[in-house]
Amino acid sequence: MKLRILKSAVTNPWFNLATEDWIFNTLNPDSHTLFLWRNSETVVIGRSQNPWVECKTDKMEAEDVFLARRQSGGGAVFHDLGNTNFTFLSPSDAYDQEANFTIIINALQKLGIDATLSGRNDMQVGDRKISGSAFRHAADRSFHHGTLLVNATCKSLVTI
Repeated sequence: MKLRILKSAVTNPWFNLATEDWIFNTLNPDSHTLFLWRNSETVVIGRSQNPWVECKTDKMEAEDVFLARRQSGGGAVFHDLGNTNFTFLSPSDAYDQEANFTIIINALQKLGIDATLSGRNDMQVGDRKISGSAFRHAADRSFHHGTLLVNATCKSLVTI
């Protein structure tokens, strides 16, 4: 099986999410694809979320923070250049969520970061969450995408 690695140099959240959607809908799923990307300050919401309930839109507008919607479910998350995003696309019959997590955890361990898989599709270092994931499936392909906190600015833009 072939392996494809794509890295975006663009930090526009709509471009990156559209690229992720293009990868999912257009690329032939005969190979595994890893897409790495970062966004400028953005709150990204799941496909079914209401931004006026989930986000502090007035504060986001005042601070020039983008709002974007992803195609998977899950909660609202904050992205900035201190956050790296990953997307794994695989053929459905070769999709292995555990292998995806292992790739990220092994990469972090090579950087001296002792990350572990925790609970509900999250990764953590010690007792602190550093990554959350969401998933999307079709008949012939599946993807697993997530955030990876590196050095993000803490902003209170999402309601909890």
